[in-house]
Amino acid sequence: MEVVNNKTENPLKYYREKATEFDPQTLSLKSGVPFDGKEFHLTILNRPVSMEWPELICRYEDDGNETGSAYIILMARLIMYGVLSPGNGKMLSYMEIPWGAHYYKAFKGRCLDRLARTYGQNAKKLAADASAFGASEVSGGDCSIEFDFIPGLTVRATVWEGDEEFPANSQILFSDSFLLAFSAEEIAVVGDTFMNALKGRW
Repeated sequence: MEVVNNKTENPLKYYREKATEFDPQTLSLKSGVPFDGKEFHLTILNRPVSMEWPELICRYEDDGNETGSAYIILMARLIMYGVLSPGNGKMLSYMEIPWGAHYYKAFKGRCLDRLARTYGQNAKKLAADASAFGASEVSGGDCSIEFDFIPGLTVRATVWEGDEEFPANSQILFSDSFLLAFSAEEIAVVGDTFMNALKGRW
């Protein structure tokens, strides 16, 4: 019996069916994602990505390899329903995002706890690993980094190292421009995706 991954296969099927209902030129004007007549183009974690429409085949432009399913779903969601637009410059915790409290337990386990566990004994390694996708070190905690997940959608990740008294801790903030681009559930996927990129899994 075929095993279906409900986290990726069902959403992929949905978005591929929905894509045929939309005019890509109209979507490009609405979302702000460039379309060249065949493909949409976007930079994700400092790598150019193209998506064929309506097939939703997503490839890295630098080596031609196909991306993972998370990129396809995030890019399709942004193109169909989101908007790339400047925010007000405010950085938000996940709990401050609408519906963030509903998904917080999953976000904490998949992103915050994982970040603290990975870098809680060597926070500076976070900056070294994040340089792979163009992150800059900024002030805060024992190590803080800041980067654009997509140009205009900024993420700031901070780690505090643990000791004998206190466990390692972390925080991830998102620019308020994310609110127009993605839902809370998808922003959790953003966190998961950049955590994978820190470990070299693109």
